[in-house]
Amino acid sequence: MLQRTGVLAAEDNLGLARVALRSAHYDAAVELLDGCEDWADDVAERAVLVKAETIGQRDPVEALAYLASVEELCISAEARFGRDVESGRLHATVRNYAAAESRYADARRLAHGVANGLHTMAYHDLRMRWLRRECDPSAPEVALALAHPDPSIASAAYAYRAWLHAGNRDYAAHVADLVRAVAYAKTPGPEPVDVTTLAKSVHALAQVSFEMADANGVAAARAASDALAWTPDVRTYQFAAIRAFGWDAFMRGNPAQAQWAFKEARAVAPSATWRIMGHLDRAFVARMSGNEFWALEELAQADALAFDVAWGSSFGEERQVLVSLAVLHAPADAARAQRYATIYSQIGTENVNPAFAVHGDPRALAHARYAQGRIEQTMGRRDAAVAALSESFAIFEASSFHYRAVLAATALAELTGEERWRDAAVQHASRYPDCPLASAARTCAEPDRAMPEQLSPLQRQIARALWNGADAGEISRRFSRSLYRVERQMEAIFTAFGVTSRAALHGEAVRRGLA
Repeated sequence: MLQRTGVLAAEDNLGLARVALRSAHYDAAVELLDGCEDWADDVAERAVLVKAETIGQRDPVEALAYLASVEELCISAEARFGRDVESGRLHATVRNYAAAESRYADARRLAHGVANGLHTMAYHDLRMRWLRRECDPSAPEVALALAHPDPSIASAAYAYRAWLHAGNRDYAAHVADLVRAVAYAKTPGPEPVDVTTLAKSVHALAQVSFEMADANGVAAARAASDALAWTPDVRTYQFAAIRAFGWDAFMRGNPAQAQWAFKEARAVAPSATWRIMGHLDRAFVARMSGNEFWALEELAQADALAFDVAWGSSFGEERQVLVSLAVLHAPADAARAQRYATIYSQIGTENVNPAFAVHGDPRALAHARYAQGRIEQTMGRRDAAVAALSESFAIFEASSFHYRAVLAATALAELTGEERWRDAAVQHASRYPDCPLASAARTCAEPDRAMPEQLSPLQRQIARALWNGADAGEISRRFSRSLYRVERQMEAIFTAFGVTSRAALHGEAVRRGLA
């Protein structure tokens, strides 16, 4: 009776652990499986596979080592099939494709005798196709994987096929398959559909749909996000999805909703680096809304956090925070902007968007070139900036990534003063109803041409503050400069405009179309 009770308890723990794994509560799953290696054989062989999968969510190398230590516990054909499949998956995750294919070959020999074995192998063949950048969405294994009865695997299969479409630059099909992937968030069943799989797809759909001005895609991502039980183990994807929703709101003329979204994103940010980005998002929207004081407050908080970041250890898109810091500081604090730009140049631009880079998507190059162009612009290297930004714009335009195309074209208009870049920025911004960047793009070059050439970026910001009514004391606080330095800057501004008073400066600004 005691032995039977122990078996029942082990079965219960295994069932709870599977739910915890699917729900993205990895610590809880591992705790429930503590000592599972010593459970009764028929339970232990299933439990160790769930434990290996759980460990692999965070550390595939550790999971491979664990799986090697418990191989002898997998006795039945079903357990040996699961062991070989999981080992293959983990090897593929760490890019050891030869080892992955070897383990998958072992699994195929058992697949016919295992429930859904052929569907499961088709799914892993699809995943290998994606990892190898073999972008054939019509391959036979794809349809078989999509038909898997396990909704978690079917959802993941649609996500992988979406990226195959992206590899062929069929971005409409890319979005359509991501919509299908996230629709599983509302699937009822005894176990939740894998939260990590859904979280990745929600983030991807929200980001790509926002970039392409696809309102239906954004709405589908929102609905899935609302249905998903987010956990700390998928917080990175939650943060990124909320940011995408915020930017979509801003581009559609709702800056207040955007600010709330960025505040919510910052609250769930998984790292200090991403908390900095939360402040920078709010600073950008505040600046675009004409609230420079608020923008500078957010920048000051971002600076305080950035001081302690080990930027050399940052990875992937986190490094884009440095670009945003440099660009946002450039108008008012050239020295600080140069510092961030220099750090970015030193640590490099590789892996600026891992999701795109992993399947050879040209948008990965566009992201890298845009970032480098903005850094070159900040550091005053005009020709290099124009070359990099032109290349990024061409790719974003071809990909219908309208938001990024607006940013690149606007930067090019600022650099060159050419009307064609203003027109391109307006054209792409017009994809979003009531987009505030459309009106900004129309005039993005005229103010700089109307400004006296000898004024520094800081002096231009002080000049704008002056004709908008700020006095020397307020400017001193706003720009963190001494009153003495502000007064010297004011003298230089008056001289450049050929005036002797603030009232005359305002009149001259109106005459030039600056105010």
